Amino acid sequence: MRDLPPGAPVWIDCDMGFDDLAAVLMVVAAGREIAGLSLVAGNAALPQVVSNAMAARRLFGWGFPVHAGAATALNGTQVDAGYVLGATGMPSAGRQLAPCADAPDSREAVAALAGWLDAGGRVVLALGPLTNIAQLVAARPDLAARLDLVWMGGSATTGNHTAAAEFNAFADPEAVAQVIAAGVSLRMVGLDCCRQVCVTAGDAAPLRAAPGEAAALLADLLTGYARIRDPSGAVPMALFDPVAAAVVIDPASVAFTPARLDCELSGDLTRGMTVIEWRARKSAPNALIAGRPDAAAIRTLFLTGLLAAATGESR
Repeated sequence: MRDLPPGAPVWIDCDMGFDDLAAVLMVVAAGREIAGLSLVAGNAALPQVVSNAMAARRLFGWGFPVHAGAATALNGTQVDAGYVLGATGMPSAGRQLAPCADAPDSREAVAALAGWLDAGGRVVLALGPLTNIAQLVAARPDLAARLDLVWMGGSATTGNHTAAAEFNAFADPEAVAQVIAAGVSLRMVGLDCCRQVCVTAGDAAPLRAAPGEAAALLADLLTGYARIRDPSGAVPMALFDPVAAAVVIDPASVAFTPARLDCELSGDLTRGMTVIEWRARKSAPNALIAGRPDAAAIRTLFLTGLLAAATGESR
């Protein structure tokens, strides 16, 4: 596995729920160039994901292009997280992103991403199901070797969507398997790592103290997110996509271990399970698996990113 190129532009592929939004805001606040944003169904159906992204682009003044991608998994099914996140994919204590009818950029996501890689791009931060990335390496296998992929997904132990499978992996396990088989340089930031970095509703206090509609919105979204685990918002709730974003911003914020990664495709109880073989003598490593994070540093990046967006400092 290669080192991530420091300061390189980043392409973000996501399913635009609150933690995806927070991840984007973190990367912006860190001063990293975002070359483009591609969207995939996941947290919600693709039309809602597109609406969320376009509303966020308008509110926060993003200048980078936004491209719509896959509406279903490779096998034609579509799994969403509405049972946890609600219809918008963004639970809130009040305010929501304003409905937005702005159209995304006309170029389809995979074609846009391929064009960026052809022009020398490398680092892709993937925060949802890997459908767009799998379609990319299927259409352009020559680009797989150029990719430095940081993916929030999978688990080395238990799942969250099922007992065995993390949501992003379960939503399109064939895509995970296809990306692995393509030989992409892959860093997996799974549940085991993300569950060590937590927030509560109390973390919204600085946002509530800041002036303006953006601050009030982000405070309500953070509070709604913190209440996913417990209605009080006082029980620590794991961060997910922001932990993967922290890897792109500061690779030293998470420790990684090389291992063999595979994804279960057919088990009645284990479909979508990411299977990790840690023993190099049994199978050669093909990925880096996230372990211990610097939780304090990542929380600071997360909260600083939200506050910078709320006050306009990152625009």
